[in-house]
Amino acid sequence: MDSRTTPDAEPEPWSEADFAPIVIFLREKIGITLEPHRMGLLQARLRSRLQQKGFPSFTKFNERVLKTDPNGPGMQLLIDLSTVNHTAFFREPAHFTFLTERLGPAVRDLSNGPVRIWSAGCSTGQEPFSMAMVLSEMIPNLSPQRVEIWASDLSLEVLKAAARAIYNARDVQVISPSRLRRFFLRGRGPRDGSYRVVPEIRDLVRFRHLDLRQPNWPLPTDFHAILCRNVSIYFADDERILLLERLAQHVRPGGWLVLGNGEILPVVPSSLRKYSPSIYRKEA
Repeated sequence: MDSRTTPDAEPEPWSEADFAPIVIFLREKIGITLEPHRMGLLQARLRSRLQQKGFPSFTKFNERVLKTDPNGPGMQLLIDLSTVNHTAFFREPAHFTFLTERLGPAVRDLSNGPVRIWSAGCSTGQEPFSMAMVLSEMIPNLSPQRVEIWASDLSLEVLKAAARAIYNARDVQVISPSRLRRFFLRGRGPRDGSYRVVPEIRDLVRFRHLDLRQPNWPLPTDFHAILCRNVSIYFADDERILLLERLAQHVRPGGWLVLGNGEILPVVPSSLRKYSPSIYRKEA
């Protein structure tokens, strides 16, 4: 009998065993823990992309790309494919109504500087632009001197789309005709069917590429409100608690933290008080 050690056979291409190193990489290198149905979606997306590039399996992608340069384009590809959220203009509209009512007086009063709002996990930009629109409806001639809307995301792909601020007819179908006329420029000729957010709204939003798991966030620490909706679903419970505590540190006393309506928190940071099922206020 041959006593020499032989390498383990590679798993069957595109199988669950073949995908296992990708799951480990997501958890250990990026910190993303996906639910089973989301993991299946990522697996399908990644397989399609890799086959287009000539990779014969997930194992070969792991060996040739992820192991060679763990922080390179392979990691960014996984981020872009795994964190694309379904988003929409004025999604969960009660949140926007609530914030405009609470923040409107502060926006009108320039004595204490601009009101700062952060859309953490902004995806393709609908959330921060929605916030800018409702504030503009409340306060005429709104300017960056009155309100700063910061918008960040882990995915470079969606941030580039957000910064372009160009949407198709399906994206804007939820927007009323009056808002569409006021806040969007309709494409002409070869761009017919596209809509771009007007400059005065785009100017209110600052986009930043940001990993919420990094120890330092190069952002202000005095936000009047932070919207971090449906982002913590990518975090394990212990990481979710840490994320909420850090977000609370970036909210000014009396400010607001808004989460997604369906998010369940394992623990609420001591500095926050629940106002409604998805809205929290920082102790003054």
